[in-house]
Amino acid sequence: MDEREQLAVDAVRSFVAAFKRIHERLFAAFPELTGLPDLLTAVRSTRVLPREGRSSTGIDYSVHGAGCRMTDEQGTVVDVDLVDGVEAFDGWRVHVFLEGREGESLSVEELHTACSRLASWAELRELQPHRWYAPWW
Repeated sequence: MDEREQLAVDAVRSFVAAFKRIHERLFAAFPELTGLPDLLTAVRSTRVLPREGRSSTGIDYSVHGAGCRMTDEQGTVVDVDLVDGVEAFDGWRVHVFLEGREGESLSVEELHTACSRLASWAELRELQPHRWYAPWW
């Protein structure tokens, strides 16, 4: 694996770690919700939560289309969609996560390739080939 491929793999791993941390903090504020499917229901169907808000744990969220954008106090942005009932991401979402950070810019294609590589190593689940990925947690 060359240096850019390693950078891309590390970037995806960083995204997944941030996703887990931010997700846990967001849903700690809403113990009645177990994840994104419940959040979408709470916003769209039962309307017990607004489309955009801030949790008591300091995570801003914004429900959109098929997913949710979550941001912590440091400005770390994690955006995921619901794909076949699973919270998922793609290379583009990892690219958005990396925007404004120090270091080399990685293309969406490089990040898709890194996601595929991590899936082949069983670090991620590949929900749709070369498109959607999810962590195992």
